Amino acid sequence: MGSTAVNARPTRGWLRLTARALAVLVALQFVLMGLLVVGQTVPDKPIVDNLLSAIKEGTYGPSAIPDRMGTQSDTFTECVVVGTGLGADPEESARSRAARMPRIGNCDGGAADVKAVAAGKVFADMDYYKYWAGYTVFTRPVLAVAGMDGLRIASGTLMIACLLGAFLAVRARTTTAVATGLLLPLVAGTNMLSTPSTSFSQSISIAFILLSVVLTAVGAGRSRYLGLIGAVVGAGLFCYVDLLTTPAIPWALSAFTLAAAVWYGARDLRAAALWGVLGAVGWGFAFAFTWVSRWVFGAAFLGLDRTVAMVKQNVGFRTSGNWAGVSDAFGAGVTRNVSYWWAHVPTSHLVLTGCVLAVLVGLLLAARRGGIARWGVAAVLSLPAAVVPFWYTAVSNHSQIHAFFVNRGVPAALAVVTAACLLAAARPRVERAPAERAEGAGDDAAARDDRALLASDRAR
Repeated sequence: MGSTAVNARPTRGWLRLTARALAVLVALQFVLMGLLVVGQTVPDKPIVDNLLSAIKEGTYGPSAIPDRMGTQSDTFTECVVVGTGLGADPEESARSRAARMPRIGNCDGGAADVKAVAAGKVFADMDYYKYWAGYTVFTRPVLAVAGMDGLRIASGTLMIACLLGAFLAVRARTTTAVATGLLLPLVAGTNMLSTPSTSFSQSISIAFILLSVVLTAVGAGRSRYLGLIGAVVGAGLFCYVDLLTTPAIPWALSAFTLAAAVWYGARDLRAAALWGVLGAVGWGFAFAFTWVSRWVFGAAFLGLDRTVAMVKQNVGFRTSGNWAGVSDAFGAGVTRNVSYWWAHVPTSHLVLTGCVLAVLVGLLLAARRGGIARWGVAAVLSLPAAVVPFWYTAVSNHSQIHAFFVNRGVPAALAVVTAACLLAAARPRVERAPAERAEGAGDDAAARDDRALLASDRAR
């Protein structure tokens, strides 16, 4: 009887933690919807005026211009992003606009649509609520004040700030080598440095990829549970601003970051594997929950039948819809992106070579410092990389059509494996003096916080 009661207490603790995480996630959805309304309060006129100037200067579109880094730019999405929120009746409320999210056309017809909006035309039937379009909270005020060029600068600045933040946060929970191994392949093996000038919408997406890593690492610095909450919030925020570009990247990086922080602090592989799985499941669930929440808001404001029809069409097309050059073969999304990355990104050969060398060095050092068993640590910590091929396969249509930017998942997977091997070789953090430990939130404190949360019933 006593044993049963003791076993039930941790179970109740986990249930309570899960309930708290769900409460945070649900509350986040209402915050995100409120921010959409705020974004729609920005008047259209200064945005349209600045877009007219961009059209005149030739900085609006066209689609698929070269990015001068080996691949094509995503100017198509850029045109969609700057046109999202435009075309509504001036008398329509911000709440109504946020619910249905009006928009004008893409690069092909967007210039004519901008001119039409300037002349007073209303695009009543152009709704875009299959995505959150949370980027409008950022893009609309910046466009109104600084125009297209200013938005490019602001997006690039945001991306660089998040990159620095991710490096510092991961380094604080692991080592400099691990942080470098996790982030350098993304910088050196993709066209991300070109995105502010050719695809600022991608810069915003990359910034929130890195923000998810920051939130996970910072949370893990306090406790493993808060690291999981950081991953959950990061997933929600990424879904909020992203147009289904590269979810696999923050998903894999966040799960690895949580597992890495746990292993480096406690040297407990079972705990690291557990929290890595929780991070992967939590991130994926939060991303899906946030996406479905957008549809729930849409159904509440615009009707269930209309929303269901839109969802069926969008989900069906993105998973297996017909498109020129798209293969139905299993794994076609994986092979298309690997081959695209290898053939089009000029630094792919260098990045692969660098990652292989870093992996070999990491494995040799790991065996020397902790025996061959450390290779098992590297293998377990590498598992989040599997999220990338899983995503390519699950959303095969999208992965093949958009290989020119979805290929970033390939160096992201390499980065996770590289960082895992370097982490397996890492020496334990130097033990601090008792006075220093009392001042900071160290790894022992994080583990104690986790135990306290799970065993809170025992305090009564």
